[in-house]
Amino acid sequence: MTLIRNNLQHKNSMTSSIYSGDTFKKRLAPSIYDNFLTNYGDLEIKNMPDYVNVPSDYHKTTLVANKGFFRTEDSTINHITSNKHNSNVKDKHGILRSLSFQFSPFRGTKVVDTIPSQKNGIIPGKISRDTTSKQSNELGEVGPLLGVQMYGCLLKKYKKKNRPVKWKKRFFILKECFLLYYSCRVKKEFESTRRINLHPKGIIPLIGCSIISGGDVGKRYCLLITHCQFDSAIIVCATDIKCQENWFKALREATKISYKNTLYGEHIIRELESKGNILNEEKRSIEEKLQQEAIARQEEKERNFELEKTREELEKEREKLVKLTMKMKEDISKIKNDLDQTSDAKYKLENEKIMLLTKTEHLVTNMECLNLEKTKIEDQMNQILQEREKFLLENQNLSSVTCQLKNKMQEIENKTTKIATEKEKIECLMKLNEQKTLELEKERAVYNRQTKELLQNLKIISEQKEMTEAELKDEVIARIGAERQLYAAEKALEHLENALKLTGAQMAELQEHIMPDVHKLREFFEKCAIDAKLEAQKSLIMRNAIYARRSFRKNPVKSRSKSNFKRHVSMKEERKSIEM
Repeated sequence: MTLIRNNLQHKNSMTSSIYSGDTFKKRLAPSIYDNFLTNYGDLEIKNMPDYVNVPSDYHKTTLVANKGFFRTEDSTINHITSNKHNSNVKDKHGILRSLSFQFSPFRGTKVVDTIPSQKNGIIPGKISRDTTSKQSNELGEVGPLLGVQMYGCLLKKYKKKNRPVKWKKRFFILKECFLLYYSCRVKKEFESTRRINLHPKGIIPLIGCSIISGGDVGKRYCLLITHCQFDSAIIVCATDIKCQENWFKALREATKISYKNTLYGEHIIRELESKGNILNEEKRSIEEKLQQEAIARQEEKERNFELEKTREELEKEREKLVKLTMKMKEDISKIKNDLDQTSDAKYKLENEKIMLLTKTEHLVTNMECLNLEKTKIEDQMNQILQEREKFLLENQNLSSVTCQLKNKMQEIENKTTKIATEKEKIECLMKLNEQKTLELEKERAVYNRQTKELLQNLKIISEQKEMTEAELKDEVIARIGAERQLYAAEKALEHLENALKLTGAQMAELQEHIMPDVHKLREFFEKCAIDAKLEAQKSLIMRNAIYARRSFRKNPVKSRSKSNFKRHVSMKEERKSIEM
């Protein structure tokens, strides 16, 4: 009875819901989380009531919960069994209330009775259990509201600013309209227990999302999850086509889960709350009965305790008498053994005495021999000491000689170090002189090359100069001859025109025959004038060639001289083509 009382006075506390934690704030989509906070605010901690008021003198022991019933503190059953309503805690409504129901770990599990069974002929009252707990014996039922639709390992794409793309393997659980993902270590735990871990790495809400199957760079079987309120699309990769199709169908169905499921969840929660109230009333009646039984049992226990005290005192006295008798028997046996041992020791001592007398005689003879040997050893020691004194004198003489030799060696070493330093300086100077000579030889070779190139360029320039001067002379002579011919032809034309004008009406017929020929001659001479202008412009071309040659002289490089020579040849060809 005391065990029940100590267990009943224990106080259970319930932590805040998982959705007020940092993981939900960081992982869930920001828009949905903001809507939750604006409508309902952060959840607060709710404490369980004191079931029995017991005096503070009793020693409080912690209640060890059965693993099948009390798995975690933040569960729906802890909400239902609490009989007090904390005014500071806000009521959950809508999606938030359905979430707390959906993620409770007691879904699809059997509730185990924590009250102890029959003991000492007293049978405690039986608590009525819901029939639904018997139907859900199998763990991890699959359905839109009873368990998870799908689970497995997929690759998730991570992309950060100024960093390469990474694919990390994650364990995904599709529960109704939410996609949870964990590290791959959680898979074994989930497969063994079929319970959802309440601390995922991230939660992806799928309501209103669009899901597309396709491929990515280096990955073929990808699924793309997008929503207008997401910052960026979420890309997940499957292992093969079959896995991709299964996840695609399951995610498409999960996006269709809407507000109807939340209403259904609220309806179930209300039913559970009403059942919890009934259970609380039954619990109170059972507690009253247990208190009465505990009082009666305590009185019986006090009587039994007094009887046990008297029985223990009698047993202690009996044990003392038994111990005294045992000690007396042991003392008698010890005395007999001591007498036997003393008689044996006496015989041994007599034998040892005889042996010792014989040994003393042998030792006396040995002592005399040792005295003789001692005298011999003392004589030898005296001789050794005399020889040692001689060696010490010789060592002193040798030490003085060695000191003198060491001083000479130090002087020689100092001289060698000085010579080595001077040698190093001379070698450095020799190396510098060799480097300077090499640099001077390189400069000399460069200057020789440049002088050879300059001489070659001068020869080419002199040849080009002679050619240009000869061409200029020929062009000047040809131009002077052409100007003279033009001048004579113009004068002849003027004389003809004047003569034709003077003849008047008499020579009208002649003018008709002669004037066309005169016009033709005039056109011919105009063409000649145009050609003369072109030849005059040739002088400008020649000037440009002379300027090019001068620049060639200023820049005596073999490559430039060749290019200027090619230009000169091309200009000659252009002049010939113009003349033609």
